[in-house]
Amino acid sequence: MYNIILHTTTSCNYNCSYCDVIKDNKDISKNNLESILLFLKNNKDNIGRFKFFGWEPLIRFDDIKYIVDKSNKYISKNYEIVTNTSLLTSEIWEYFEKYFKIIFFSIDTENDFNYVNIINFINKHNLKEKVYFNLVINPWEEEKSLEQFKKLYNLWIRNYNILPVYFTKIWSKRNLQQLSKNLKYILDLSIKNNNLNLYWFQENLWKNNVLINESIFIDIDAKVYYSDIVSTNYWEKLKNDLFLSDIEKFKLNNLNTSIINKKQDDILLLEKKIYNSIQWQKELKKIMDYFSTYLNKK
Repeated sequence: MYNIILHTTTSCNYNCSYCDVIKDNKDISKNNLESILLFLKNNKDNIGRFKFFGWEPLIRFDDIKYIVDKSNKYISKNYEIVTNTSLLTSEIWEYFEKYFKIIFFSIDTENDFNYVNIINFINKHNLKEKVYFNLVINPWEEEKSLEQFKKLYNLWIRNYNILPVYFTKIWSKRNLQQLSKNLKYILDLSIKNNNLNLYWFQENLWKNNVLINESIFIDIDAKVYYSDIVSTNYWEKLKNDLFLSDIEKFKLNNLNTSIINKKQDDILLLEKKIYNSIQWQKELKKIMDYFSTYLNKK
């Protein structure tokens, strides 16, 4: 079974300072939507999770709804989405409850987030187990990010991905020290209460299963790639190397799993090499690796 990510739009209603994605305001064409639906029908026996992605995918909610309405008999409610929460409506909440397996809410300290409304809707639509919060930590607002976490935790949110920002701004020594303190607080809380899902750190069923760059990626032009990293400014240069196929010719049962895994392992090694070539990124990765070991060996 293969996990698929569909890029719905390169538009976003936010302008985050740390964001490195390519924002050229393009969307999936109607022709490409039909090609994707045909792909889903023809490959239904080999598709695991199907994730809607984009710089804000709910800008194209009509397209998402169109795909789900036409394909849910094949996907069997295994849909996922990553959204910044700003465009949620009652209709979308109800749609999440009916069809989606996991909803990733990405929040940061740069943009407003209505805690009370979001939590009320989560409870109303029985989505507590389905919602995961991507907590983005800016290099200059680590303490504010920790307050975000505490606020969510006190509202009984237990599923998180902790995401310090890479490739955008130098982390100072003081910033890194504060980040370490914050991570220790969160991980100690997890160890003490045993009720936090921290899937960046935990070696459990989420490893090699949840993270976005470990799935096959369909871009808005209906071209298929080994990884979603090709949609960022920093990694766009790898597009030719990571190209798999056009969607019309793409068949999952023809894929060699070992080749897919090897290519994605190569990507991770390349990322590690880049991290180690820049001192502040190297230090940041060391902190994340340390706390992953810290949690899993406690």
